[in-house]
Parts: sequence; C-alpha cells; structure tokens
Amino acid sequence: MEEPNTVNVSKEGEEEIPPPAIMMEGEVSQRPSFKTRKSSVISTADYPIPDGFWARRAKCMARKSWYHFSVALIISIVLSVIGMVVGDFSISVDNGGWQSRGTLIADRQAQVLTVFINQADLASGSEATWAELENNVQPTWENQDGSSDGNRRLNMDIPSGPSSFSSSSMKSNSKAGNRPVPFVMTDSIKRRMQESSGLATCDLSYYSGGNVLYGANLWPLWKTEGEASALDAQVIRDICVAEQNTQKELEATGNCIQCGSGKCYPPFSLVFYARLTIGDTDFTLSCDEVFEAWAGVQADQEAILQDCVEFITIEFNEDRTMPEQCPRGFAPTMVDEQFGTGDSTVTYTSSVFATYTADPKDLYDMVDKFDRAEGSSVVIGAYDTEWEDFNTFYVDTSVGNDMILAMGSAVITALAILVHTRSPWITLVGLVQIILSFPLAYFVYTFIARLEFFPFLNFIGVFVVFALGADDIFVAVDKWKNARIDNRRGSVEDIAAVALPDAAHSMFLTTATTAVAFFGTAICPVAPLKCFAVFCGLLIVFDYLMCVLLVFPALCIYDKWLTRGNNFCCSCHACKKKGDDGEEVDEFAEEDEEHPSCIRRFLLGFYYYFHKIRWPLFVICIGAFVTSIVFAAKLELPDNSDVRLLSESLQYEQNWLWRQELLYTVLGKSGGAPGVVIWGVEAADTGNINNPSDFTQLVLDDTFNPSTTASQEYLVNFCDRMFAQDFAGLVEEEFVCPINKFNLWLQKEANTTNPTSQYTQYCDGASELPMDPDSFNACVSAWTNRVGDTTILQKNGVAEIMYIEFQQRVRFDSQFNELQDEWNLIEDWLEAERKAAPAGVNKMYHSSADFWWYDTNDKMLKAAFGAAGIALAFSGLVVLTSSRSFMLTLFSVVTIGYVLTATTAMLVAAGWTLGFLESVCFAILIGISCDFVIHFGHAYAHLPGEISKGERTKYALVRMGPSILAAAFTTICAAIIMLFTVISFFQQFAQILFFTVIQATLGTFIVFLTLTDCIGPSQPTVLYDKMVAKCCSCRKKDTTVEDYSAAEAEDQTASPDAHANKVLDEGSSLSATEKPFEESIAC
Repeated sequence: MEEPNTVNVSKEGEEEIPPPAIMMEGEVSQRPSFKTRKSSVISTADYPIPDGFWARRAKCMARKSWYHFSVALIISIVLSVIGMVVGDFSISVDNGGWQSRGTLIADRQAQVLTVFINQADLASGSEATWAELENNVQPTWENQDGSSDGNRRLNMDIPSGPSSFSSSSMKSNSKAGNRPVPFVMTDSIKRRMQESSGLATCDLSYYSGGNVLYGANLWPLWKTEGEASALDAQVIRDICVAEQNTQKELEATGNCIQCGSGKCYPPFSLVFYARLTIGDTDFTLSCDEVFEAWAGVQADQEAILQDCVEFITIEFNEDRTMPEQCPRGFAPTMVDEQFGTGDSTVTYTSSVFATYTADPKDLYDMVDKFDRAEGSSVVIGAYDTEWEDFNTFYVDTSVGNDMILAMGSAVITALAILVHTRSPWITLVGLVQIILSFPLAYFVYTFIARLEFFPFLNFIGVFVVFALGADDIFVAVDKWKNARIDNRRGSVEDIAAVALPDAAHSMFLTTATTAVAFFGTAICPVAPLKCFAVFCGLLIVFDYLMCVLLVFPALCIYDKWLTRGNNFCCSCHACKKKGDDGEEVDEFAEEDEEHPSCIRRFLLGFYYYFHKIRWPLFVICIGAFVTSIVFAAKLELPDNSDVRLLSESLQYEQNWLWRQELLYTVLGKSGGAPGVVIWGVEAADTGNINNPSDFTQLVLDDTFNPSTTASQEYLVNFCDRMFAQDFAGLVEEEFVCPINKFNLWLQKEANTTNPTSQYTQYCDGASELPMDPDSFNACVSAWTNRVGDTTILQKNGVAEIMYIEFQQRVRFDSQFNELQDEWNLIEDWLEAERKAAPAGVNKMYHSSADFWWYDTNDKMLKAAFGAAGIALAFSGLVVLTSSRSFMLTLFSVVTIGYVLTATTAMLVAAGWTLGFLESVCFAILIGISCDFVIHFGHAYAHLPGEISKGERTKYALVRMGPSILAAAFTTICAAIIMLFTVISFFQQFAQILFFTVIQATLGTFIVFLTLTDCIGPSQPTVLYDKMVAKCCSCRKKDTTVEDYSAAEAEDQTASPDAHANKVLDEGSSLSATEKPFEESIAC
C-alpha cells in the first residue's frame, strides 16, 4: 500500500522520484538516506523548487538558453576585439616602474631626479626651461643615461646624483659607483704599446679613462672550474684563445672600436695584464707563447697581486686611485673578493671588449658566436654588457615563449574538463569562457580602469585563469548533476532553478575570496605589482561572469539535448540508458546514490577508512600544524634587495652573479652611495603614479629664501655640522659645500686688487657671508654663472634651489634593517635641524636612490602583509556567511592557517627568503587556499535539521569532493607547466601555487574533515540562525505600525494566526537551506 502523498505527476506528466538522502545505521527514517527509493514516487511538494529572484532568472535562462548564450557570446567577442585592437595589446616585456610612487621618500626622490636630470638647463637660468618643468609633467627618468630598456631597472640602477647625468659619467655608468676603473697607463707602457703597428693609432687613454666600463661594452665574466685559479697559466691560455675568437667576430662585423688596420682595442683582462707583464706590449705573441712566458712568472705575480689587493682593501678611497704597491696594468676587475685574504686562488675574473659604440642588439644577435671557452676543462665564460642588455633581450624573448607554455595549460584544462564532464560541448564552452576572460579583463583594465601600463607580471594571469578557471566549470557541472540526480524527472527549468543559483552562489564565494586577495595587493604603491593585482583580479571576476553567462545556458542546452534523446556530439557516450525499472533516463541521471560514479565510490571508500582512524588523524593534524608553525617561523628576509628575472643556469644571469664576486664590485659596495640634502623643492609627484612613462613636474618651495642674514649664517655653518655626523662622508677628498665655495670666493675677491666684473657689479663689496640680503641673489647668481656651479640654481637672478651631496654608509643592496636604521638616523638629525633653522631654509630634506629602493621594499612588504590581512579577514567572513556556522568558520580558519604555515615551511626547506615578490604571492594565495574549505563548509551546513557530524562530513565529501579534486588537478598541472618557464618570477609563482594547492588539498581532505568528523556540530547553523533571527526580530519591533496599510493592519487584528500562516506560505518556495541565508541577507 502506498504511503500518503507519495504519488504526483510533474508538469510533463512524468512521475517524480524522491531525492537521495543520508542515514546512519539505527537512525529513524525521517533522516535523509543515500538509498534512493526506486519503487515509489513522491509529490512535487517533496521537491521544493525555489521561486526567488535568482531562481526565476535561472528559469528564464533555461527557457531561452540559446538566446542568452548567443547574446552573451556576441557581446563578449565584440568587447574583446575592441579591447585587444583599440587597446593596442601586444606581447612584450615592460620592466619599468620598479620603484614606489606617491610615498614621502618617492616624492622626494622624484623632485631630486627632476633637478638632476635638468640641472644644466636650470643652471643657465633659462626661463623657458623653468616654465617647461614647472608646468608640464616630464617623461620618465628611466633610460636618461642611454641604456636600453631592461632589467637594470630591476636592480636599482637609479641615477643617484648629478654626476649620473654628466657627459663624463655617461662613459662610466657602472653599478659599482659610476666611476672609472682604477688603472694607471704609464707613459712607458703607452710608448711601448704604440710602437706596435696595430696599436700605433690607438688612443690608449681608453684603458685608464671612463670608457672601459661604459655600459654598452661587452663584459664577459669567467669562472674557473675545480681548484684552478684564474692566474694559472692554463686558464690564462684558455681565456686568451676565447678572447681572440670573440675579437675576430667583433672585428669582422665592425662591432668594436677600431684604432688602425681594422684591429680593435685588445680586451682589458688578466690576459692584457699578463702580456704587459711579460713584455708583449705589441700583442704579437700567440696564446701558447703567453702561456709559456706567464708560467715562469706566475708565482711571483701571485705574491705581488696579493699584496696589491690587501692594500686596495685597506686603503680604498673614494677617488679610487691605485696604491703604489700595485703593478701597472692591474685593476680590481681582474680578481675576485676572496683573493688576497690568505687565498691565492682567483675564481672569478673578467674581460672588457671595446664595443661601446655598437648596437647592443647586434651584439646579442651574435652572442652564440662568442667563445665561452666551453672546450676548456678549467674555465667557463658568461657574456653580457655592463648594462645587462643581453639579459633584457633574452627576457623579452622568453615572455613570448612562456606564453606558448600557457597553451599547455589550456590543453591540460581542456582534458580535465572533458574527463570530468564527459561532454565535448561543455568542454568547448568552458575553454571559450576562460579564453574570453583575458581580453574582457584587458578591456576593463584599459578603458575603464584607465591603466596604460601593462607589466610583464600580468602575463602570469594567463596561467592563473587556466589554473583557476576550470574550477567554476566543475562546480557548475556538479551542482547541475546533483540537482538532476535528486530530481531525475524534473524539467530543465526546475533543475536550473535549483542548480544555477546554488552554483552561482558557491562560485561567487570562491571568486570573491580570490579576487579580493588580488585586489588587496593593489594597495602596493609600486606600479607593476599594482597593475598585476588589478588585472588578475579582473581575470578572476570575468571568469566567473563568463561562466554564468556562457556555461550556465550551455548546461541548459546540454540537458535539453539529452532529455530529447539528441546527442549532436555533445556527449562522449550514449545519452540514454535503461534504468532498473525499465525506464529510460538521461545521462545526468544515470549516476545516482545506488550506482555512484567511480570517483564517488572512491570517496565513499576513502571516508570508510578515514572515519575509522579519525581520532589518530586528529592528533597527527595537531602535530603537523605545530611542526609547520615552527619551521615557517624560520623564514627570513633576503640579504639584499635585488629582483632577478632569469634562472641562475643561464649565462646572462651567471654573468651578473659572477660580477658580484669581483673585487671591483665589492669595493664599489663598500664605498657607499651618494645622498643629497636639498632646499627649494617640495616633495611631490604630480604624474600618473600608475604609469612609469609619466614622471612629475618640478614643484618649487615658495618659502625658500636663502638671502636673509639668518639664513646665510645657518647655511654657512650647516656643512660642518652635517659632515661631523657618522652618516655623512665627503663625496671627494677636497669637497667644499656650494655656499661655502661662494663664501670663499667673496673673501678672495674682496682681498684682491683686481676683482672680477661679476663681483664688482653684483656683490656690493661684500667680503664674506652674511652679506647684504638685497645683493645676495644677484651676487650668488653671478658667481654660479662664472664658475659653472650647478648646485645653486637660479631663475631670473633669484636662487631657487640648492643642494649638497654627501657620501652615505649604505647602498641599495645593503640589508633591509641597515637601510631602515640609517634612514631613521638621518631623518631624526634633519628634523632637529629643521626645528633650529630660520624661516626660509627650514624645509630641506634628504634623498637618495638607495633609500628609494629601501622605500620600495618597505612598501611592498607592508602592502603584502596588509593584503594578506585583507584576504584572510575577508576569507573568514565569507566562510562564516556561507556556512552560517561559527564552529565551521573556526575550523576553516585553522585549516587555512595550516595551509599557509605548511606551504611556508616547504618554501623554507627549499631555501626561500621573504622577498617582496614572495610576500605578494603569499597574499594572493591566501585567497586561493580557502576555496576548497569554503566548498566543504558550505556542503557540510547544507543539510537541514539535526544530522550527525559523520553523515554531514560524508555528504560534504561525496558532494563536493569530485569538484575539488578536479580543480586541484588542473591547478597543479598549470603550476607544473609554469615550472618550465624561463622567467624566474613565473617559476616562483608556480612553486608557491603548487605547494599551496597540494597543502590546500591535504588540509581540506584531512585537517578540515578530521575536525568536522571528530568535533563537528550536528546542527552547525543553529547559533548563527538564532542570532540572525534575533537581529531581524529586533528590527521588526522597531518598525512602526503606520508602515502597514489599513488592510494589513485589519488582517492582523482579525486573525493573527492566519497572517502568520500567510507569511509562512509566502516563504514556502524557499528551500530549507535558502531561508536562513535569505534572512541573513535581509537582516
């Protein structure tokens, strides 16, 4: 005999089958059971179909699925074409902008650089120049020194003073301090070398001038193998052969400086020194002859050079003169730092070819022809220029190649979607929606966000969208499949009303957490990272939107085809099969709880054993979490602030790494870097801080007035006080501050019998400072014009800007804490000076390119931590609102904490440090790490009523496990593909992504499920729902009776119970799980 209300006919006249449910042994039959009742059907009331706003929209989409699909696809394609074509998209590398903008330190340096770049024109007093700088935003300072656009800007090669832009320093702009190589070419050496027919017409001052390490010169570095030393005769011979072969290629193509008979200047290297030492000044001996001659003097020369290096290390000074103990022809570019300190082995040395007039791109194109001594068993070479042009060109090429690897991500994603959905149709639509998200994000990025700068980091978005884009597809398909399993006879509209809002809700939660993690990183004031965060956030958002607009209607179309018995190649297997009752059921319904799929059977088996050992796992999870915290706490800040883009296995990166070992580089670092104290300009950056090609206007300090007596007295004494501080050193041995130079000039002119016309005409007989304030500006302007001084800049005869350079104790690559302490020390001293200074000269500040780099690191780290906090807080909020359970939120936060600490511990084991790029990755991946937990938490709380924690855990595992495993698989595959990219940051991101997804999967399936299976609530939403209900009831009490209509008031008075029933009936269209959520939103 049939149970009451068990038979009902649906709209299509088909009998409906009750939904599957869960039941533990011994529980009463009211609980849901995994067993589907096959012999009976139930009324439609047992299948509550939502009738809310989103459910109605879903039904509309199901009715007009082709219309929605076509309109969304056409609009998306049109916007994509507009974005890519009109937005002028291209695959190229833009490495500019790796400095903070809009911060105090950055604004100061912006004005200082503007002054330094234009100092020659400003010094002339040209009114047009001043007007141009004050009224118009200037282009970027990058490349002002003539270098190619490249990675050097990632290594803080920022002009640090006016000398960086002078004509002489343009020929010696090296990272070691923009100074010539300390080498003396004596007259006797010059005479003997010029007696050679090949070098007779050569200007041999090239070797002792600034041209040797000019940026475009080819500068190969050499590293010895095993225990060999670069001073060994065999190594000298092999380098000699390599230099000759490379020199022939350069001479054949005209890419070197020739000085007679088609020959180029000999490379400046240990071979050069060896030839001078053995008397081969005409450079006619073969490499074998040099080998034999050098072998006889090697021991003596090692001792001489060791003494020389020790004296250089002890007596190194800022003008870089060579000690008398050093032999002629030697330079610190020829040995490494370790040599001379009790170690007679030279591991690193270099050669410098005279190619500074050649096009770096031409040199790069022939780099494979350069001899690296690869046939040698004792030495190997690595080529690049001083400005790392080869590194830059290689990065440009590598980005395009890495984008090809992204196609591998697309293939993996397509296969995963195909296997999971078993539908070529859904796979095709899924790929289309993932691909379209990129140009659509670019459209908004360019035309709405108005961001013009597209850094190389944005290309990571290609991997991100393929890694994460498939996740939404898996969720949408599984939600539809589950709804169809629960209601096998339901119409497409009914299934859509249940599945699509639920899927959209679940997808929105994970999309929101990931997007907020990206957008949160946009607080970073460094343009490449800010633009990267915005673009990737947009990618995640548009991937979600396109999934809703394309995949949802595609699912409706797919289900209609299957329901009608049509395939149209939409499925990889037959669309119909016979059920156990002889009825034909469609493909979505062929998997039910009695005949689960392979993956569900696996998950049920997993839970069977998992449940048995849940308490031992609970203890293991606690131990693993504590262990992860201990190891994660060992993560340290990096020793320096360099940002490198290539792997250490590439010769261009090896060139840079080996260069850091040279004595020349180490001496440059030990000498500090120049800083400046400046008056007359305000700290400001008026350009577009999100576009490195825009810089700033010159913003003058209108209060600057050095002409008053008090100001003159203060300025004359300022230098003595500053250089008495430990942080300030003289930039050169005889350095005198500009105002003091002017004072000395006044004293000299006043005591001479034949003063200059400038003095007599403008200085009113002043003998020293302070002088008559009315004559000060005219006099000092006349002096600057006479002596060519550019440290006091005047406009229309009035001193507007003045600055003083000093030598700092730190450089950009000093440790972060050292830079921070030095900045605070200088700033504290200047703050005291500003308080003591008279009005008119009390707004000076200090600035330095090194502190700009410190500020960049500081702001990146703070932004990363801030973004991590935003992402973590938002993730917790999303978990709370989606699960409606404080206990599940706590479990989720614990799981997310485990994922982050375990990932960090793995990175520590891999030797990572907490650089700012790594910090940004952590902030972003917090959003990714919580996606899986959100799905399980939402599914755990989905079942209404009081159901045991074991059944809830099993339900969550079986319902969401397939989607999570599929998402983890595609993300891991994308990460593995990224590991084969060339750009090191792509590899870093891939490693963190790989470790995070592995730990997120383990954390979700082990840690989270262990917590829920052991101590999870049986009624997870009770407390939350009570609080929401109480909140809503409080609001209802505050509502005035006048807000009701007279009819409603009469209805409530006449029949309160009827009115309450009416309210319940109006809400009956919501499912049990939707009502509390709707109430929480309303409240």
